[in-house]
Amino acid sequence: MKTVVFSDIDGTLLNSHHKITPRTRWAIEQLTARDIPFVVVTARGITGTYPVLEQNGIVCPVITYSGGVILDERRRVIDHHGLTKAQAQAVVDFADAEGLDMIWNAYSFEDWVVPDKSDARVRNEEAIVMAEAREGTIASIERDEVQKLLCICDPAQTKAIERKLKERFPDLSIMLSSDILIEIMQTGTTKAGAVRRLCELWDVDPAHALAFGDNYNDVPMLEAVGSGYLMANAPQELLDRMPLHTASNDEDGIAVALERLGLISAE
Repeated sequence: MKTVVFSDIDGTLLNSHHKITPRTRWAIEQLTARDIPFVVVTARGITGTYPVLEQNGIVCPVITYSGGVILDERRRVIDHHGLTKAQAQAVVDFADAEGLDMIWNAYSFEDWVVPDKSDARVRNEEAIVMAEAREGTIASIERDEVQKLLCICDPAQTKAIERKLKERFPDLSIMLSSDILIEIMQTGTTKAGAVRRLCELWDVDPAHALAFGDNYNDVPMLEAVGSGYLMANAPQELLDRMPLHTASNDEDGIAVALERLGLISAE
């Protein structure tokens, strides 16, 4: 029976120090040795994803921008879609006009654009993903496609900003990915859609696949596979809703579940 393991990065694959623990790294090595594909599925952009993998010697297919771009293990683009620049500009103009307490980030393939690189929220995001943004405008993006807008907010304002954006742009996919982050993408762009696409390409029944995640934007992916595990560090609202749980990202939750299922042996 063919299977595949999908995993979110932040809060799932990485611990609270933004590191992959030795036990989790060992688990991924065992999957590879047993010819079980391991796929990273993240809201991060391309440039913010590969440094993590390179530091840990992981070579695998990657789903970035929550499904906006799918790349194979050789970093070749398999699939991509996103907002038009006009759509992205409309969101930015609305945020500016409303005076929303946030800073926007626009991602187009390897390009990461922000309006102010000196903003502490941008500097913090750069440190976390180990990549560098450039200062610019939506118009300065060369390609016609913007895979994602990311709004970094004050945690006290995030849900209110999400509500305003959803009211103004009901035709876009707008979702929380943490207590400070809001993702804005083309309708239909989800981790679940990309997971199903890869399963189709690999002739794998999604019912035989596993996935791990920790936040709201992971729920469609967890529900798209046969065994979708929520990390113990997930919001309580999701823990109450989702049936399958594993240990937290600081307690090797991925390895714990894989060992329990017999897909790998204990280190």
